[in-house]
Amino acid sequence: MPKRTESQSIGSLAQRDAAAIFERLGCWMVRNQGEEDVGVDLELELSNPDPTGHFLKCQVKGFRGRPAPKAVRLKNDFLRYTYECRVPIVLVLIETGTRQAWFVWVQGCIETNRLQGAIYSGTSHSSFAPSWLAPLDESGSGELQKIARGIHPISLVTQIRDLVRIALEMQNPALAGLANQLLVRYRGQSAYLPVDLVLDEVLALGLRIWATEEGNAVSDLLYALAREHGDLFTREQIRRLVLRGDTYSRTGINTLGLMYERFPEQMKRLQLIELFKDHKDDRVAYFCKLREKYPGVSVVNLMSGSYDCEIDGLNVHPDAQDRALNTWANRGESALLDFVYDLRASGVKENTSREPE
Repeated sequence: MPKRTESQSIGSLAQRDAAAIFERLGCWMVRNQGEEDVGVDLELELSNPDPTGHFLKCQVKGFRGRPAPKAVRLKNDFLRYTYECRVPIVLVLIETGTRQAWFVWVQGCIETNRLQGAIYSGTSHSSFAPSWLAPLDESGSGELQKIARGIHPISLVTQIRDLVRIALEMQNPALAGLANQLLVRYRGQSAYLPVDLVLDEVLALGLRIWATEEGNAVSDLLYALAREHGDLFTREQIRRLVLRGDTYSRTGINTLGLMYERFPEQMKRLQLIELFKDHKDDRVAYFCKLREKYPGVSVVNLMSGSYDCEIDGLNVHPDAQDRALNTWANRGESALLDFVYDLRASGVKENTSREPE
């Protein structure tokens, strides 16, 4: 007959202890989950005193040793599932000797500690630090009640992100605009903005980003994020946004131009010139050099004014002065790159952007 391992024994004991703790807290109905609910051990329904329809799911981890919170290593496939789940999932850690318990709201922890990159990185596990866990007591139960009811401040971030997702999937410009208004209003509470979500849509649309209702909705949301939250974009997000193989994206350059307009110092701190210096199309790095040489000066003024735009062998062709307004109106910030020419060669550099004009 197979023997029960010590780990299995501790896990079973921890699950019973967790259920008993929630029962004693007095406002939770506790249900054990079946084996098919992978990674989830308990379901909690808030009851005051009647069932409310507000739920939490719990994964329970047990250990024996010093009664203090410890680091917990979790599988990334479970964390990815949790991050996409709309029901709050809570990790409960119990020292089975003393029955002391701690908890952390997994989705909230992913948001506040910006763990999205780690859990989608392809590695197998991620660790939750001891400092992320709080005591499972009356005060902790009050926090869990807010989480279950969806009125915790971090819940707002996830709900706004869901609105962005719905706006993109429905190709609804009105919803996209509303989502951006909420992002602006609650920016201080948002540890994570759905920039990657919008970037994924931009990359998936490809050429359809131009002159389609779907593309316009995504572009408008992207531009709105850049105007209001451009100082929160990362170098990697900007790289993904701007580059397309050996050339560049017009949408990406236009978005980058907005961020240089609104947040010139932050763009300089990101060292974007260094980021793009080895790219095959040297106009991308030139664009950054020119914007940093003349911070606060618009692209239209750079094209039509008397600025010295010569940098490292590249310059803006004089033809731009007469055509600046018309080309900018049709192509945005990227119009400047259409007039860049190499002083060491003849003629304006060929426009190799794959997006239509």
